[in-house]
Amino acid sequence: MRNYNSDIRRSRKYRKFWPILLSTVIIAGVCSLPAEGMTTLAAQGGAREYMRSTGRIQYEQAVFDSADLQDIHVHIDEKRRAAAETLIQLGTRFRQLEEGYTYDRNPDAEQGEIDIGQIEWVTLIQAAADSQTVPDGLLVLNPEAAMHIEGVEERTDYYETAIEDNMSRGVAAWADGKLLLGNGADNDKAHKQGTEDGEEGKVPENFYPIYASDKVTVEIRHMHQGEKENKDGVSGCYQNSHTTKTEVVKCAEELIKTEATWIPNPEEPDGGSWHGGEYTCRFHGGKYDSPGICRHSSEEKVTVWKHDIICGLEDSLYAKLTVRGTDTDYYDHAIQLEAVLEEGDGYGNLAWQEGDAFVWTDAEGNVLGTGPEYTACEAGAYRCSINVDNVDIDHREAAVTVRRTGLVKRSN
Repeated sequence: MRNYNSDIRRSRKYRKFWPILLSTVIIAGVCSLPAEGMTTLAAQGGAREYMRSTGRIQYEQAVFDSADLQDIHVHIDEKRRAAAETLIQLGTRFRQLEEGYTYDRNPDAEQGEIDIGQIEWVTLIQAAADSQTVPDGLLVLNPEAAMHIEGVEERTDYYETAIEDNMSRGVAAWADGKLLLGNGADNDKAHKQGTEDGEEGKVPENFYPIYASDKVTVEIRHMHQGEKENKDGVSGCYQNSHTTKTEVVKCAEELIKTEATWIPNPEEPDGGSWHGGEYTCRFHGGKYDSPGICRHSSEEKVTVWKHDIICGLEDSLYAKLTVRGTDTDYYDHAIQLEAVLEEGDGYGNLAWQEGDAFVWTDAEGNVLGTGPEYTACEAGAYRCSINVDNVDIDHREAAVTVRRTGLVKRSN
């Protein structure tokens, strides 16, 4: 303040309240004096070094008394509590010790019951600055721990302060007092590298792939041999024979009307005559006075062929072939494929070749192995065929697709 009135009396008694007044003006900006008859104090310049008074303090028309100073104290206390509550919402946790108040930012801890109005401004200012920093020694949750892999620790590494390059595109955050706008550079880099590795079939050395395949079942049924020939005799599974019979064939074609035409003829009494204008059949001719159908009929000899099935294996089921992936948890870099053959009512008609009953091939037909089981070490299509001489079957193989469904980190 400046321009003190002569009636201001000085005393050491109120010196301790002056810093409170100055702090309130700086922090709150405006101080309202609600006492009856008072006006608002507007500072007109810099304050003196300090102020002394033995009773009341008067500046022009404004007068301070103890009630005003109490209001100032309440105002400061409210701002202090508001600042502390805001920090608590941002993750700061305050603790009361014998020597005073302290704080931490442990995300796993709860805020205890304390009088936050007693926290010093110095502590609040320091807590506000630290609220934008990453706590030291805070461990990151290991995402692989959710897979229950033996030997994997629940938490690993430490958190570090974010930068624009390691935040997702479109995500914003405050760190170290700065607004960071993520550009997703780390995700783009990882995606590009992963795409290149995937196209080349690369798997990180500390991981091994997980494979899976669907279960496929085919029915192996009898398929008739030979042709239904128009020739007497046996043709594979068919007995061909014919009969000849005479049939009466009626036309029944819709009659069409012809146009009437005048044909001059000097020898006729009328000098000519009309021709046409009647109904006729376009195939058999004839003349009809009214519309209808052609009544022409004739006898024709017709040959009828008959093809009887003589093999007795209609819809006969020889067997069912099932191929599936099994025991995937016990194979590193592989999946075990298993073939199972279930006998049907016509199983005895299968003519087996020497050697194993099953043959495994790839999509190009290259033989990979024999026997009821095959261990596949790559994704792709695999076929299992039964080793028979039969040509009278509709299926002899089942095909499955092995897919890479994920990666697992090695435990050792």
